[in-house]
Amino acid sequence: MMNKTAILTVLALAAAIPGLAQQSYITREGIISFYSSAPLEDIEAENRRVHAILDNTTGEVAIRLRIEDFQFERALMQRHFNENFMESHIYPEARFAGRIRDFEEFPAATSPIEVEVEGDLTIHGVTRETVIAVTIDQRGPHLVCDARFPVAVADYDIRIPRLFIRNIAEVVDVTATFRLSPVNN
Repeated sequence: MMNKTAILTVLALAAAIPGLAQQSYITREGIISFYSSAPLEDIEAENRRVHAILDNTTGEVAIRLRIEDFQFERALMQRHFNENFMESHIYPEARFAGRIRDFEEFPAATSPIEVEVEGDLTIHGVTRETVIAVTIDQRGPHLVCDARFPVAVADYDIRIPRLFIRNIAEVVDVTATFRLSPVNN
């Protein structure tokens, strides 16, 4: 069942971007993690089931992840994250849809290139425009994309109960790594 869901998700993402099937890169095993440093404790979580797709002819990017797929060191943290903060039963996914700024086409690069990706980031039911700096490195037929950026929890209407205010940072550090494989090669 999970494989059918993953395939349907990838197809839906591909359909959302015109011409994507001709020259695209994809992964269903991208990694997004976050780190929250607060006075009482540091919190880390990682999601290794992130779906991402990049159209090499237009520079368009789409990313989707299930909130419940974040894994924490302690089960209680994971439960609080899903039930109290992210309300994953109401907002089960986070998404990003955007485009690489000033995109023409990826050159055959022998070294990593730095780009800015501009688009809409949706978390907790709130969509905000954002710009993320991304390093893209071609490794054989694959593109490896790395990014690190801050997310202010208040910007996405994530309420921190007063009881946890000293446990969770107002801004969390998000790290993303995607190893994208060519679709039609």
